[in-house]
Amino acid sequence: MKTANNCKRVVLAGGEGCRVLYCEECNVAEVEVGALSLRLEAHAFNSLAEMMQEAAARLAIHYANNSHSQFTASVKNVH
Repeated sequence: MKTANNCKRVVLAGGEGCRVLYCEECNVAEVEVGALSLRLEAHAFNSLAEMMQEAAARLAIHYANNSHSQFTASVKNVH
C-alpha cells in the first residue's frame, strides 16, 4: 500500500469521527473510529462487514428477548 498521502481516498460512509474511506488503487478500505484507523484489503473489509451485520442481528434478537422477558415478568405481577 502506498503512504496515506499518495492515496486517492473517497469517503464511502460516515462523517468526521467515524467513517469508511476507500482507495481504489490500493484496493484498501480504511475504517476510522475516533483516533483508531484500521486499513483492510477489500476482501477482509467485506468479511468484517458480514461479521458486524451478523453481530448486530444477534444483538437485536438479544434485546428483543430481554424486552419480552421483562414484559412477561411485569404482566405476571399485575393483580
